This record gives sequence, C-alpha cells and structure tokens, in this order.
Amino acid sequence: MEISALQKIVKERYFETDSNRGLYHTALWFHEEVGELSAAIARGDKQNAKEEFGDVLMWLLTLANLMETDMEEVIAEYLDNPRKFPAK
Repeated sequence: MEISALQKIVKERYFETDSNRGLYHTALWFHEEVGELSAAIARGDKQNAKEEFGDVLMWLLTLANLMETDMEEVIAEYLDNPRKFPAK
C-alpha cells in the first residue's frame, strides 16, 4: 500500500474525531503510543511491539493530516536530500 493511500484512509476514518480533539491532545496520544512501543521494545516483546508499531504509524499519519502535511512528499524529500534531515 502506498503511503498516500494509507494517509487518505486514516483521514477518512479519523479526521473528524481527531480534529475535534485538537492537535495538542492528539499529539499527546501519539506520545503515549511511542511510549508503549518503547516499553515493548525494552521488554523484548515482539508481538506487542508489532501492535504498537501500527498504533504509532496511524497516530503519526493522523498528526500529519491535522497539520495538512502530505507524508509521501515528506518521505520523498527525505530520500532525495537526507542532509536536509540530518541524523542525530
């Protein structure tokens, strides 16, 4: 599945609810999911990590939708110019 298609599905399913929640509170949900992923990784729980990877991706796309950011464009820019997004 292409990223743009997935982002569109996420927007169709969740945009109204996420928009009503607002960017700040949606970002908090995203942070919670990242924390759950980190905990699963720390425990070595691959099954739970797999679930959390999905949650993190969906929340990331939700945030991108709220900020009117096309993630396919972001990734294309990143791959075309990795120096623009330096490793930390």
